[in-house]
Amino acid sequence: MNRLVLSSACFVLLFAMPAAAATLAPHRAYYDLEAKRLDGASGIAAIKGKLAYEISGSACAGFAVSYRMAQRVQYDDNGPQTTDNQLTSWESGDGLDLDITQKQFLNGKLTSDSRIKVTRAGADAPGKGLITRASTQDFEIGAGVMFPSRFQMKLIDAALKGDSRDVTMLFEGSDDDKPTQVITFIGAKRSVSGVPANDAGLVSGASAWPVSMSYYAANGVEDAQPAYQANFLMLDNGVSTELVLDYGSYALSGKLTKLDMLKPETCP
Repeated sequence: MNRLVLSSACFVLLFAMPAAAATLAPHRAYYDLEAKRLDGASGIAAIKGKLAYEISGSACAGFAVSYRMAQRVQYDDNGPQTTDNQLTSWESGDGLDLDITQKQFLNGKLTSDSRIKVTRAGADAPGKGLITRASTQDFEIGAGVMFPSRFQMKLIDAALKGDSRDVTMLFEGSDDDKPTQVITFIGAKRSVSGVPANDAGLVSGASAWPVSMSYYAANGVEDAQPAYQANFLMLDNGVSTELVLDYGSYALSGKLTKLDMLKPETCP
């Protein structure tokens, strides 16, 4: 997952489509969020929220993602605020095109609305992007930077092969025109947990691995602290449970409360 879609931020061979590789099962997942840690520096007295994540499509048709994270935050020195972050994206099956729309609301008022489109001519080519807000901004990303769905498949494939560490330059739109360096550690395979009892049959037989992801600025120094960290249990079909989202001065835990597996698309 990436920072917005875990998964979020949230993914086999770079921008290729091998005959046998990791797959992302279309699904819709709902999580309850609550405070796991609130440091004094956060200024937060209490926080709760909900997260909804949906992915559909296939490796040949492309992947569509919808994400919404709503939170009610009680600050130490102010009244409660509600935040609502919404994202929709489409990523081509060959990993060459990415189209993201993001909206942010504060207390029901729209505070940010943007669209980001990135395309590249080939797997080894740099990409050209455009951010649209009140005005437009052109930008470029380097060759080798991955998009979220291809990155997630890459991590699942690494887990299936027994790899324990991955370093990837990822572009998922959370920092405007800048990619981020993601360092991922994958633990030993274990049984699936954290799925509601009435939905457990939907992932029966799946494998799972504990995953820890740290996000760093692309131009950061080696000993810098990560800007964001995410821990979760990654299933081999792309479903995630047992979320921990760490923003530095506070962290949230996410409990999977409902899982809907959607009809998969078949490749010709």
